[in-house]
Amino acid sequence: MPERPNILLILSDQHNPHIAGYAGDPWIKTPALDRLASQATHFSAAYCQSPLCVPARYALLSGLPVHRCRAWDNTSILSSGLVTLPGWLAKHGYATAAVGKMHFRGPEQMYGWQFRPYGDLVESSVTQHQPDPPDTADGRSFNHAVGRFPFAGPTAIPESLLADEVVTTESLAWLQEHQDLQPDQPWFFCASYYRPHFPLTAPGRYVRHYLASSLECPALPPGYPVALHPHDRFTVDDFNLLRFSEEDHRRALASYYASITYLDACIGRLLQGLEQAGQLDHTYILYTSDHGDMAGEHGLWWKRTYYDASACVPLLVHAPGQRNPDRVAVPVEQIDLFPTFCDWAGVPAPEEIEGESLVPLLNGQPQQRRKRFARSALLGERVVNRFRMVRDERWKYVDFPEAPARLFDLQHDPGEEHDLISHPPVEAPLEELAHLACAGGTWEALAAGMAADKAAAPAIVKLGRGANQYRLPDGRVLDADDHLYELARDGH
Repeated sequence: MPERPNILLILSDQHNPHIAGYAGDPWIKTPALDRLASQATHFSAAYCQSPLCVPARYALLSGLPVHRCRAWDNTSILSSGLVTLPGWLAKHGYATAAVGKMHFRGPEQMYGWQFRPYGDLVESSVTQHQPDPPDTADGRSFNHAVGRFPFAGPTAIPESLLADEVVTTESLAWLQEHQDLQPDQPWFFCASYYRPHFPLTAPGRYVRHYLASSLECPALPPGYPVALHPHDRFTVDDFNLLRFSEEDHRRALASYYASITYLDACIGRLLQGLEQAGQLDHTYILYTSDHGDMAGEHGLWWKRTYYDASACVPLLVHAPGQRNPDRVAVPVEQIDLFPTFCDWAGVPAPEEIEGESLVPLLNGQPQQRRKRFARSALLGERVVNRFRMVRDERWKYVDFPEAPARLFDLQHDPGEEHDLISHPPVEAPLEELAHLACAGGTWEALAAGMAADKAAAPAIVKLGRGANQYRLPDGRVLDADDHLYELARDGH
């Protein structure tokens, strides 16, 4: 057994933090996550740095907010000069490995990971999320004009070929091989799952369970959609949400729930396998997601917005030997994971990162932590879609380039239903909140930085023909599931 602890990061994609048994959802079945939560610390106000895959993941790995790691949107390429969490721990003696989705853009696909045996290992002509059914590899399932709802339901891919199934198998394989070959070397391992990100598909038994349940979509806000804030109305129009019937929305929600329950089953098999192998006794376990999903809240779907369903993330931390649950309501950010992992590993954190360790909160000493706020931002894509958000222990403030700011009192309005910006309470620290939200500079300066980065970015060469790839022991990379999409490529 290594002297220093192992660190297991379980990362999902687009998991609404409200939809879990331990979070109080009355319909969802998440026995594996509930079991983990029963012996873990639940951070109920944890935020991603951006509710969009690539920026959120770059920020988590770099310990920097998105304007500093220059993660503008899903086409951004991470600078090779940045220190990353896996690279830093590898430098200090850890074996670092990741299985599953990383969503790196461009030719570099490691960024400090020493091993990546399976996942989105090269740029591909097929999205990292396996198109399902396979004939949607032509891009229909990601076309906003078509929408996501038509493809929600039972998966059309054999279960043994589903990416989340392979993530579980290959994660167990790598960890057990490492234990056999290097039992004294600590490891930092990331099992990165693809669900519940769309396409909203899962094995049929999970979908049928929720379709047969009393699950209903959240109520629409008053005056929907005419009375919506411009940012919210753009989401409705951009995803063509009004095109779909109430039954379409309910089927999508049932499929989203099914995807979470299937994800939970995969995580359960991973943890059970590691427990049976004796690899969890000296291991920190952390579960989170890159961002959330509106899943019908406020009449909205998907991500890219400031509401907690989108910008807040699940965050469970289990320490070795922990037997009782705990809950922390202090706002935290995913960039706080970098210094936290460094504390666990007993190594100094890089000076340039902005996160602050969660260890004082885990030890019941919140007074030792300076930062008591969390941020999230969407800086790229279209101007109408951009925002910068900050929240402290009571207030959430949102800034937009071309729309009115928003203010919510989360203490008295946790559902974010009442915007107070037109008549802000005297106790709301508006000036301080605005300063924190806009710390990255003016919107004009951010737009100029994004334009410069995109002009200098290299052309992306798509080498893969499937959604995922395997890396062989000799370093060669081969497609893992390209055979699923041959008919779509051939026009059949």
